[in-house]
Amino acid sequence: MSFSSLRELIELAEKEKTTIADLMIYTEVQQKGKSKEAILEKMAEQFAVMEEAVRNGTMSPVMSRTGLTGGDGHRLHEYAEKGDSFVSPMTLNAAANALAVSEVNAAMGRIVATPTAGSAGILPAVLVHALDSGKFTRKQIVQSLFTASALGLIIANRASISGATGGCQAEVGSATAMAAGTLVELAGGTPTQVGNAIGIALKNSLGLVCDPVAGLVEIPCIIRNGLHAITAQAAADMALAGVVSIIPPDEVVHVMHEVGQQMPESLRETGIGGLAGTPTGKKLKEQIFSEKNSDCGPAKYQSAYEIIGPVMVGPSSSHTAGAVRIGNIAYQLLNEEPLSAKFSLMGSFADTYQGHGTDLALLAGVMGLSTMDDGIKDAKAIAKVQGLQYEFTKKALGGNHPNTVLVELSGASRRVKVLASSLGGGKVEVQELDGYPLKFSGERPTLVIRHTDRKGVIAELSGALYKNGFNIARMANERSKINGPAITICEIDNSVEETLLTLLTEEFSIVNDIVLVETK
Repeated sequence: MSFSSLRELIELAEKEKTTIADLMIYTEVQQKGKSKEAILEKMAEQFAVMEEAVRNGTMSPVMSRTGLTGGDGHRLHEYAEKGDSFVSPMTLNAAANALAVSEVNAAMGRIVATPTAGSAGILPAVLVHALDSGKFTRKQIVQSLFTASALGLIIANRASISGATGGCQAEVGSATAMAAGTLVELAGGTPTQVGNAIGIALKNSLGLVCDPVAGLVEIPCIIRNGLHAITAQAAADMALAGVVSIIPPDEVVHVMHEVGQQMPESLRETGIGGLAGTPTGKKLKEQIFSEKNSDCGPAKYQSAYEIIGPVMVGPSSSHTAGAVRIGNIAYQLLNEEPLSAKFSLMGSFADTYQGHGTDLALLAGVMGLSTMDDGIKDAKAIAKVQGLQYEFTKKALGGNHPNTVLVELSGASRRVKVLASSLGGGKVEVQELDGYPLKFSGERPTLVIRHTDRKGVIAELSGALYKNGFNIARMANERSKINGPAITICEIDNSVEETLLTLLTEEFSIVNDIVLVETK
């Protein structure tokens, strides 16, 4: 990221007499090495998924897999069409849009995490609403998503977008602030007004707890998305009217982080406290996850598509999309079809894995499925067909992120143990590989090289990559002992072909194995 605070971003936009969206597009072009046209085309595809979710959930009822919620997006849309509402019918349709996306998510349909799946209804709701107003073109809407991503990147890096670490204020609150600021710039507001909208929106989300009933991304998540879509619009209008956030937005973000740290664990996505801890909340959990129904239930941020994305099958970016990616990394590292899998979960993962579909997601990942694969919801049936044996257990895994899992995979000739965490918004980080403390995310093409430790081997490996035109973004090495087994991780900026792996294996006799890992 070329900007680390909202103040810096706002001042840069004012100095350059440009928009926040254009600054983010320029940054993305520089980081990805792709043309502006290609960057915009990908974002247009993201918006198409958002709009499809809105239309699906407002035009007809969408029910969650549990049957606990559903149809409210359509219900509210139909009510607004009658024109008898207290709130303006047009405004009410924004809330209907948000309910619709969240219901598609709860049904394990395809949505875009913005910045997370739990808050994925808010930004699509207000932007589709803006498109339907006829005041803005589709091109303007797509470009505004880069405004949202720039704002979200700063919030994510300075605080959190994970309910497990910061409560719902980190998810719904962040999404509301992003949406408010985006609407201001879309309407022609100044960068300073964008900042005021963020401050106004986020101040009124502080302290919002994450208390999903039965661990599901349904109650109160769906309704919160609907109401906060209207909050985002109101905050944008206040800022455009000249209302100022007396507390600067960077300070509000900092306070959100502090409040999140002070929240008890029971109010941070564990499905224990708050509404989840009410008598009705506990009763619903028992009904949904009784033994007879148990198989039927559901770092640092740099790129725009880490905030406006991933495109995923719901219901949770941390617990579903992140879990798929962790499983998929383990699958790639095993480098053969798995025969057995053991998943040891801790923290929020352990407490809510059935409600969030984490069990389905991890299984899908270790069988090679991606975050947007419709087969995720059928992962257990697919595993049965493939003969994959699996088990889920709960285990203390040290002082890692609450959403952490140890994946132990075995194939016909190989085994692998991957300790990894889901950090929020679908972003993941491997903490350990086969007991070696090696951190990597798989966001860039990553070479995992198993070799014998030897003096000068790191220099030789990096030299070989340089000679073949590859730039190393990050490199790490761990060994069991001097001249013993070792693993080197090389994150590469370029795309990597299979021929490179063959070349390195042939060139270095001490290399035992090379695997390419890249998340999708």
